[in-house]
Amino acid sequence: MIKCEDKQMRFGDIHAILLAATLVSSSIVSTIANISAAPLPQMSMSTLHVESPTIVKGSIANVQLDDEGNTKWIESGFWVLRLRPGASDSDMPSANLVSRISMVGVDGTAAHGHAITHFTLTGSSREGNNTHVFEGTATVTMREVPVSSVPITIKLLNNAAMTMWLGPDRIDSHFGTNPIYGTLTELSRAAMTDMTNGMAVNDRPAKVNATALEKRAVNYYANATGYLVHPVDGANMPAVIMIHEWWGLNQHIKEVADSLANDGYVVLAVDLYNGEVSTESSRAGQLAGSVRENPDEAIANLNAAVEYVSSLQNVNSSRIASLGWCFGGGQSLQLALNTKQPLAATVIYYGNLVTNQTELTRITWPVLGVFGSADQSIPVDMVNQFDAALDATGVINEIYIYEGVGHAFANPSGDNYSPVETADAWEKTLTFLSKYV
Repeated sequence: MIKCEDKQMRFGDIHAILLAATLVSSSIVSTIANISAAPLPQMSMSTLHVESPTIVKGSIANVQLDDEGNTKWIESGFWVLRLRPGASDSDMPSANLVSRISMVGVDGTAAHGHAITHFTLTGSSREGNNTHVFEGTATVTMREVPVSSVPITIKLLNNAAMTMWLGPDRIDSHFGTNPIYGTLTELSRAAMTDMTNGMAVNDRPAKVNATALEKRAVNYYANATGYLVHPVDGANMPAVIMIHEWWGLNQHIKEVADSLANDGYVVLAVDLYNGEVSTESSRAGQLAGSVRENPDEAIANLNAAVEYVSSLQNVNSSRIASLGWCFGGGQSLQLALNTKQPLAATVIYYGNLVTNQTELTRITWPVLGVFGSADQSIPVDMVNQFDAALDATGVINEIYIYEGVGHAFANPSGDNYSPVETADAWEKTLTFLSKYV
């Protein structure tokens, strides 16, 4: 169903993975071993409660040993765990895990990649005050072959390190029988520390509705009024400039902005049509054409949006991305090529592309592209040229081509709407943003 132009080893070339091996064999393994060996308080298991949406992520740096204790494989990659409060105080949280792991032999051969997706949480708990445990099942894709219902246990140790056990019986001990080790990013450590401090065992505060959103219209440029939405309580948050399809800033775009804000982002949905919204394709085409005929005005509008969100007190100005669909996807790329300040990431859903390598050298941050193989407007050949040009310039990129779907497949109101592919693309988008923004 999905033609995943995924480039599994893009997480790091063999040299980078071998470098990680050096780190693993010294300080990282030593640190994690010390944490693992430290005795935990003798306290009974306690249900883990999550009071607000939290994204915890980090890197994987691990060695797999043979039966004689010698290093056999080097493992490197990333992991992202999203936590949401339960529906009520008595419910356990919901969790979503995405991880990519590259493996290479100690001699630098047999390099290959794996993915962990579709995580289903079956239990969450606390061991003492500083170890958080998540148990469930996931789909593990090994050499492009998915294995479903693999048991998985994740432990976050002292808010600093991560261990992950993958059920060896289901995947023939491919990752070894010992856990996979990783670390947390600095921001994730701070988030887990805050969560731990507010949730001492058997001393949990009253549930707070931290998912409440503030929504308002804002005049960010000349006569342009955008839609700004963000969590009520939050600081130093990442932001996304969201760019509408050729229909204009309609209710659908605002609802997607709300959804993204629920994941902890400040979202400014811009307006490139001076307030006009269309439901007729003929008029939408005219409006989009007018913008394309006046590119400087559109770029000024988008740069003003970036400047506006940068000025907000709850935004980290170094963590701003752009995201657009169709007409907006093309504008997302144009902003990347003409921005006044560096972005953290660019996301393009089936938008008009630039394949000139020289032009693309202006981009120095990661790019995510989502396309359909049956899209007549943005043909696969053009997508492949775009992909190759990004690779040639050294731009980190993830390009996905969904087999058999056409243009605008992610719009629920369109004839080409494909819900399965849309859901998968959105999950990839969230993972990409959480990794780079």
